[in-house]
Amino acid sequence: MKKVLLLSIFLFFQYGFSQTILDKNDAIFKGVKIENLQDPKFDYINNAKISWDFSTLDLSNKNVSIEVVTIYDCFNGENASDYKETIQVLNKENFVKKGSRELIHLELMTKCFKWRLVLVENNQTKFSDWSYFSFLK
Repeated sequence: MKKVLLLSIFLFFQYGFSQTILDKNDAIFKGVKIENLQDPKFDYINNAKISWDFSTLDLSNKNVSIEVVTIYDCFNGENASDYKETIQVLNKENFVKKGSRELIHLELMTKCFKWRLVLVENNQTKFSDWSYFSFLK
């Protein structure tokens, strides 16, 4: 009986703090773009530029952030589990409706990363699926 009670309490809290997936057709997701930039020193490396434009969207009562996680085990793609660090490209503290940030291979000292968009609205958190980027051509 104790196990059932503990399991039900665990499931209750999991349901209460559940996260939902952000739809790929959502205007916020479509406002984020990633592009390849040729590295000036190495011809076999692409750097990344993440840009966003939310200027046409109403973001009142919404917090938007972009998370980038650098990866050690790049052969697993977005399913990688060996992470170097998490970078907040855009978050509540540095939020601007339109901007960009370059991610340079030599500065991050990694061969790949994954990124996602996080939207907090009315105390509900929505995440986009992870997207993968490799610095190697």
